[in-house]
Parts: sequence; structure tokens; C-alpha cells
Amino acid sequence: MLTIHDELAQVFAIGELNRLDRLRACAKANEKGLGQADIAMRLGVSQPEIHRMLRKIKNFPSLLRETPRVVILQFHAERISHAQMMETLRQWPFTFGEDAEPSNPESVLTRGSWDEITDAFHRDLIDVDDYEELCKVVTSAAE
Repeated sequence: MLTIHDELAQVFAIGELNRLDRLRACAKANEKGLGQADIAMRLGVSQPEIHRMLRKIKNFPSLLRETPRVVILQFHAERISHAQMMETLRQWPFTFGEDAEPSNPESVLTRGSWDEITDAFHRDLIDVDDYEELCKVVTSAAE
């Protein structure tokens, strides 16, 4: 039986994955030459919404890539098992945040893929045991 926290995580994960699936399907349909009105009709949204989605994809193509966050969401949405999630994350080529402009001490940080793991931990999407295991994997890989 799911706890209320697990149920909320599942609802959140399903919603986020559906949003990403809609973006990916929109991009693929656009690449195949379908018009915005046709895509809109098939996805059950307005043509202006398709236009916004395509503009978002153009400006942020990284939205279409699989990321550690997506893997964790797939687990909560019950698309993959816990073992599959952890195996994928153990093998992930993590990147880490760094200064956007190293010579400027006031520049913003660029995010790395490891930030998605810490965010998931703080949002209770991965538990302390999973987080510690991934920390060990990352630490041993850096040595």
C-alpha cells in the first residue's frame, strides 16, 4: 500500500512524464511534417499551445533528452523498477555545477546532472540509502 507521500510522488511523476511525452511527440510529429493544427487536434490542445511547445523545444532542446530526473520519475510512475532506476543511475556519466564565467566570482553556476540527484533527494523522490549509494559510486569514480 502506498503512503500518501508515495502517492503524491507518483501523481507528480506521471504528470511530469506526460508533459515530457507530449513535448517529444510534438517534436517528432513536427519533424515528420505534420502541421500544427493536425498535431493540436491529435494531442487535444490548441494550435497556439503547439506553437508554444515547439518554441520551447527549439529554445531548450535538452528537454527532450533523458536525464537522471527523468529516470527517477519513471520509477515513481512505475514505468521502471527500483533496480532498473538504480542501475541506470549508477552508470550515469554525471556532470557537476561550475561557474558560468570562471573569471567572474559573481557569475551564476551552471547546473550539472548531479544537481538532479540532490534535488530528487531534497524532494523525497529518492531515499537516503539510494542517495548515499549514488554518492559512493560518484566518489569512487572520481578517485
